Amino acid sequence: MNISSKGFAVPMVAAAAALVAVLCLGSGGIAPARAETLRVGKVVAQNFGFVPLNVGVAQGYFKKQGLDIDEIDFGGGAKQQQAVAAGSVDIAIGGGTDMAFIAKGVPELAVAAITTSPAFMGYIVGADSTVHSADDLKGKKIGVTTAGSLTRWLVDELNRVKGWGSGGAVPIAIGGQLSTELAALKTHEIDAFIDAPAIGYELETKKDGRLLFPVSDYVHDFDTFVIYATDPLVKKNPDAIRRFLKAWFESVAFMKTHKAETVAITRKITGFSQEVEEREYDLLMAQFSSDGKFDQKGLSKLRSSFTDLKILPSPPDMTKLYTEAYLPKM
Repeated sequence: MNISSKGFAVPMVAAAAALVAVLCLGSGGIAPARAETLRVGKVVAQNFGFVPLNVGVAQGYFKKQGLDIDEIDFGGGAKQQQAVAAGSVDIAIGGGTDMAFIAKGVPELAVAAITTSPAFMGYIVGADSTVHSADDLKGKKIGVTTAGSLTRWLVDELNRVKGWGSGGAVPIAIGGQLSTELAALKTHEIDAFIDAPAIGYELETKKDGRLLFPVSDYVHDFDTFVIYATDPLVKKNPDAIRRFLKAWFESVAFMKTHKAETVAITRKITGFSQEVEEREYDLLMAQFSSDGKFDQKGLSKLRSSFTDLKILPSPPDMTKLYTEAYLPKM
């Protein structure tokens, strides 16, 4: 029959639409009138720890949850935190050390741990470098993203573990753009920089550099990467956080059983070779959290890092900086 505003046609259409919605919800799906857009910031673009976002988009996990993702890539933690404070992002994916900014008043809350393994970061040197071990980094200039960042803390922690004090490795803030890091390395503005292991693998294939060692060689039990939700999202749309995290961990589960597809998607982000991304997958895939829960030992080390970096004058109450309330039920 023809649909019109007269008679009983409209009520029948409305009833049919309602039935469809009920059936969708009853089967565990999401049936919003239209997809919501979430502005999601990555602290840097190329780290494998943030690839579940891209996998989830490519495989439709976020779409299934009624979410469209507007990805924004930053060149370090400071820029990302400025965007959070300005209300320019809804979800921020970054380093665990950024939790300190919550205690300083940045309007966000840590809602999931991505990984407790620092293996997602490594020291990278140039092809002509005379540095061949961690001990050779004493007195050398190390490129980090920004002051108060995860990479800055990793250099400080190396100095502490080695007992080098003021004569140890020297952190140099150069931002988180790969092009800037490589330029600083080639001009010897720095002797090494900290970034994703795949960058070292890629430089090795081109004979331009190499991965010296992963950070996990000297740092353990550390909430390295974390997902943050901004306060406005927490207050106005907590269900969007739940749906985002559900899609994220569905993406992680997919990645763990689909190496070829994951490598293909990752290569579109990094531009690295098949061999490089397969090596990175083998190194890191098992280190992803499957449930997003925070590690208490890792949180304790994070708490200490805040004062080590002089971001905070005293260690904060960590229970006020994170929540597990939005994690999917496993």
